[in-house]
Amino acid sequence: MNNEQKPYDFMKEVVRKQPVDKAELLKKAGILIGSALAFGVIAAFAFAAVSPYAQDIFGSEESPKVDIPADDAPEDTGEAQAAAEDAAGEQAQAVVETPAATLTLDQYRELYSSMMDVADTAEKSIVTVIGLTNNTDWFNQSYESQRQLSGLVIANNGQDLFIATEYRIVENVERIQVKFWNETQVDARYLKHDPHTGLAVLKVPLSSLSAEAAAGIPAATFGNSYSVTQGEPVMAVGSPAGYPDAVSYGAVTSLDNVVSTVDGEYDILITDITGSSEGSGVLINLQGEVIGLISQSFAGSGGNTVAAVGISQIKPLLERLSNSEPLIYSGITGQDVTAAVSEKTGIPEGIWVDTVQADSPAMLAGIQSGDVIVKVDEEDVTTMSKYQDYLESCSQDQVIRITALRKGTEGYVEITFDVTLGAL
Repeated sequence: MNNEQKPYDFMKEVVRKQPVDKAELLKKAGILIGSALAFGVIAAFAFAAVSPYAQDIFGSEESPKVDIPADDAPEDTGEAQAAAEDAAGEQAQAVVETPAATLTLDQYRELYSSMMDVADTAEKSIVTVIGLTNNTDWFNQSYESQRQLSGLVIANNGQDLFIATEYRIVENVERIQVKFWNETQVDARYLKHDPHTGLAVLKVPLSSLSAEAAAGIPAATFGNSYSVTQGEPVMAVGSPAGYPDAVSYGAVTSLDNVVSTVDGEYDILITDITGSSEGSGVLINLQGEVIGLISQSFAGSGGNTVAAVGISQIKPLLERLSNSEPLIYSGITGQDVTAAVSEKTGIPEGIWVDTVQADSPAMLAGIQSGDVIVKVDEEDVTTMSKYQDYLESCSQDQVIRITALRKGTEGYVEITFDVTLGAL
């Protein structure tokens, strides 16, 4: 067998570049540029369509913030109330000593006409909030059910109208509409609500209204509920008796009612105006200023007479809701232990903790029912109103040190708690 290797011959090839087809190249470039332009146009239209909804969900850095100036609370509510009562007493005495003047029918009519003019102006800031839900009947036929309450235009930032109402009217609904005084009816968007007070804020883009309609819808003029006195004449506007477009007249009969909520408390203005458990709207003074939001369920008046939450205490809350800001909370419900109460009960002056919310920052820190809070950080805080004000100046996840007194076998001892604040 011959194992001799034979030489191999290799094929030699010369690779030559194919000539460039300029026409084909231009054709592909044109297709690429055309596709890019088409994509850009589609993206622009898609962005324009989705942008309003994206701003609602994620917010817009360019949207002007809502600013509702706060009122200064009286330093000593007891002294302020005593002064108001003295002033009211002096005024009543002066009336008694002054010979009674008989009003003619024309003067009586003119008086009510003047009050109605004030109410008419205030009513332009009142809206009807409508919550719509789709349902199916027994015959599998679809129908739309609705419920409604009054709302109040509280601000206009140049882009949107902000409307305060009760959360119960917009909870679990599929569509929200707002009807203004001039019969304009448009869709509204839910912003945020406070679960502790039941108040909610909606917004209506000005772009959804005609220029003429938008110009005729003013934001409400706020008064100072801290300065309201017992016996002061007021008007209830909106749906105080449960039916819309109503105006009722009366006077403030009580200022001593307070409703406690989680981490706060609110003054309730009780009037002699006939109300309804489903009533809503606002309480205004004779200058047309809003001094309270009617909320029968929150006030707990039983629906016999109109009761309203004092506007001054909820201005900061309405501002936070309008700006979709977090609502800082610790999770306690408390009552003020005044010097008089302390003397009778032996409980130290401060904030007596009534309840602590389950899994709240306060509970996780170890605060218990029956503790008496006397200090937050380095500030003496012995009333729920001061505690509420302090929390409003804090931020989410901020750690505050709460000093409290807890009753033991040998009396009250001081304990400190580091509370990491939460947000809603």
